[in-house]
Amino acid sequence: MPPRRLPLATLNAFETAARLGSFRTAAEELHVTPAAVSHRIKALEAELGVRLFERRARGVTLTRAGERYRERLAEAFTLIEQATAELGRPPIDGPLRVSAPQSFTRHCLLPRLGDLLQRHPGLRLDLLGADHLVDLHRGEADLAIRFGGGHYPGLQTDYLLGDAITALGPAEAATGDWRRQRFIEDGGATATEPWSHWSPWWHAEGLHATSDLARLRVSDAGLALAACRQGLGLCLTRFTLARQTLRQGTLKPLRPWRRTEFAYYLVGLPGVLASPRAAAFRDWLRNSLAPLEQELQAALAGSSGQPPQRPE
Repeated sequence: MPPRRLPLATLNAFETAARLGSFRTAAEELHVTPAAVSHRIKALEAELGVRLFERRARGVTLTRAGERYRERLAEAFTLIEQATAELGRPPIDGPLRVSAPQSFTRHCLLPRLGDLLQRHPGLRLDLLGADHLVDLHRGEADLAIRFGGGHYPGLQTDYLLGDAITALGPAEAATGDWRRQRFIEDGGATATEPWSHWSPWWHAEGLHATSDLARLRVSDAGLALAACRQGLGLCLTRFTLARQTLRQGTLKPLRPWRRTEFAYYLVGLPGVLASPRAAAFRDWLRNSLAPLEQELQAALAGSSGQPPQRPE
């Protein structure tokens, strides 16, 4: 026999009380009496056969089961809110061709893309992982994600995400003599990204005669990080690329994070970006990247002691 559907008002009472940590405060938000909240939660516990709250003299706290239930219900209520908000939006079924740098596509976009496709199954996304700048005026793509200064004449530009850079390597390299290290160079870094080149980092370390330092040159930042993971030397890496690698714990930031000169922007022709399909993609992308932006801010604040500002 399938489980009985629980009343939404009962689930809402539990989620609100769990989120606020108080039956009384939950009652104020729900515009009911504290007794009504308590009654609904008792009925829910009786139906589930599980105690969700520990009642104490100074309030209530969630049990372990209550905490697990709260997490899942919070996800469910978020989906309900999103579905409700999407009712008033135009459908976005149809093709959308988006160009993005390969590193951003691999490390930032693909891990989150399933959520977009689940929400909009009628969206036919054509994703181009390309490091060259596609010509939007000639229709090579509908939208493009670009890592740069944010100035693209004739195109509408929306800020998406900043980035930070540091030297990456095994933990022992943080205090060791850098003259004994091999330095992996990103051949794709431009002259307008000085901190993506080793020279200022060497200068900060007091290394001025650098012609005899061991080096390995690769074509792009993704290969530089891969070579570093293989133990071939130290690399300069951006936070957005190295986030998963850092979580594995085998490599460490050797110096404080520095904000990069560039950031990620979504660009498109003004008429295209105003279309419902492109606007829906932009809004999803912003929301999806928001937690990553917060992690970036925390990394920078931890390095400098001061909260960094978003670039203009």
